[in-house]
Amino acid sequence: MPIKKQDHGATLRDALTRYHDGFDPALIELPEAAVFPDLIPAQPTTARKARVTGNLLGRPAPRFVKRGRSVRYRLKDVLDWLAGGETFANTTEASQDRGEVA
Repeated sequence: MPIKKQDHGATLRDALTRYHDGFDPALIELPEAAVFPDLIPAQPTTARKARVTGNLLGRPAPRFVKRGRSVRYRLKDVLDWLAGGETFANTTEASQDRGEVA
């Protein structure tokens, strides 16, 4: 019997549809491959390192859930992580925020 390969794009689309239909995002869990790099712009290897260090892209990493050997992320935690990022109007503003000289 052939092994069925998961379509992580379809998993993500289904999760976002449920979220938009009013389902609680704290109850929607996504596999790591559906989150990285589709929602969070980092490779899965970077995500694995972040689970060890606690930092992802210079910020505290999003929380994760272990289900046996599987790593999953709750949609709420991913959305909170994305919303917590700083935004800038231009690169000069971003450089000043980091203390760089323009």
